[in-house]
Amino acid sequence: MRIRAARKRSIAIPVGFLAAWAAMSLCGCDADPDKPGAEAKSGSESLVQQGTDARTNSTRPGPHGSHDPHARLTPDKHAQVALQHLAEGRPALALDALNQAIERYPDSAMLYGVRGSLYLEQERSAPALADLNKAVQLAPHNPVFLTNRAQAYRRFGRTDEAMADLDSAIELDSGFVAARFNRGSLAFNAGRYAQALADFDACIAADPQSAAPYFNRASVHDAMGNRALAIDDLERFLQMAPSEEWKAVATELLAQWNAAEAAAEAKQAPGPS
Repeated sequence: MRIRAARKRSIAIPVGFLAAWAAMSLCGCDADPDKPGAEAKSGSESLVQQGTDARTNSTRPGPHGSHDPHARLTPDKHAQVALQHLAEGRPALALDALNQAIERYPDSAMLYGVRGSLYLEQERSAPALADLNKAVQLAPHNPVFLTNRAQAYRRFGRTDEAMADLDSAIELDSGFVAARFNRGSLAFNAGRYAQALADFDACIAADPQSAAPYFNRASVHDAMGNRALAIDDLERFLQMAPSEEWKAVATELLAQWNAAEAAAEAKQAPGPS
């Protein structure tokens, strides 16, 4: 994760730090919220079966020879195979598994969504956007696809479209932390501090054990002139943050803020009589 300075006085953990990749690997990505019991999940549920149970009769040999054990897998199982490859450090095999799965299931929104997310991780913005466009076309009510497509739009400087996707994702799932975090970060960078504060408040309400929103809310409080609240949030971030890189940033920033507060108090203190 590269550290980027935000506008003027404050810095913020950038958009995408809470990417929807983890949620993508755990959600029912073809779910249609208009169908009973099929609302999209975000980050806490296991993969669900896809709507199709179609099987392929393809005899094209796979990596296991002519008897490919993956030949009769459903789309969600193909996605699980790809994500397992990725978790074990085999991104090329993950991509190959997704490519083959999409040949068998060309109408699976999940497979396009997972492959698009992998392309995002690999900084391959054009194919990522193409796949995420396809995923959204196939499953327009899935907040994960919209959140990840927003990240792809940002890579091309298309911030208005990114914001529109995040707005739509939040309308579908108001508690989806990745969408809230990324929208709050975009709003902060645009100087829209009230909206950013509302989104980071919502992130913390939905997942109070997630560290990154505290850092960014601290930056918003500071930009709005609420240094005491900013310091409280930054101290909470330091108690929770798993990233040593961002802990170092927060520690330095906290020292600066405390020094500035001490200097301001010294100025206000009455002089000797």
